Amino acid sequence: MKTEEQFDLCRSFVQSSSFWHEGAPAPKTEGPVITISQAAGARGNPIAKEIVRQLRGNGSGHSHHHQPWTLFNQSLVRRVVEEHHLPKSTVNFFPEDKTGQLADMVGQALGLHPGVYTSVMKTAETVLRLAQTGHAVIVGRGGNFITRNIERAVHVRLVGSLDVRIASFARIYHVTPDEAAKEVERRDRARKSYIAENFRQDINNPEAYDLVLNTDDFSDSSAARLIVIALEEKILAAE
Repeated sequence: MKTEEQFDLCRSFVQSSSFWHEGAPAPKTEGPVITISQAAGARGNPIAKEIVRQLRGNGSGHSHHHQPWTLFNQSLVRRVVEEHHLPKSTVNFFPEDKTGQLADMVGQALGLHPGVYTSVMKTAETVLRLAQTGHAVIVGRGGNFITRNIERAVHVRLVGSLDVRIASFARIYHVTPDEAAKEVERRDRARKSYIAENFRQDINNPEAYDLVLNTDDFSDSSAARLIVIALEEKILAAE
């Protein structure tokens, strides 16, 4: 399959409103869900953890079955692998900064890992399933594009000034400022490429989000509270 055709298939699949097999039971709920896209070093994971803590504490967005709010960040890939019965060895081949096209085709041909279409498709299916089930905070993986038709969803983009993000990255991952600067630049470039190649979208387009938040001057708790308020307003508007 030609690379361009493969990407078009990915885009068509993830933009579809129906991932479900014919005859499969429809999900009982659609959301609520929060998706978080982050510039590297904007503290997406700490803030996402705080969102879950606050939501579990105040009961926001809970329905009658009281399903607990759950965070899916790095654990999302493990969920994809388990849900689609893939070998555990494939966990490392679902990066947002995917392998190069040649390496991807070779690896797929040798059976070393799923190809780009397979990995994006299965990730998108799992993300949508989690979002429709509800009470999920999903970090990365183009979650806002995959779940854009879910009414009770809040899509957040976390940003910040480069120097503050580098300092935060160095502190969180215990690396030097120089190492942090290189990794922040690499991750920003890789995530932008992942979204552009698989969704034909610009990760930095503010219109793709309900809320774009500069985290420079907000604590994790304060940033999380703003996002929870946005969710509460979205739920009220959907009723």
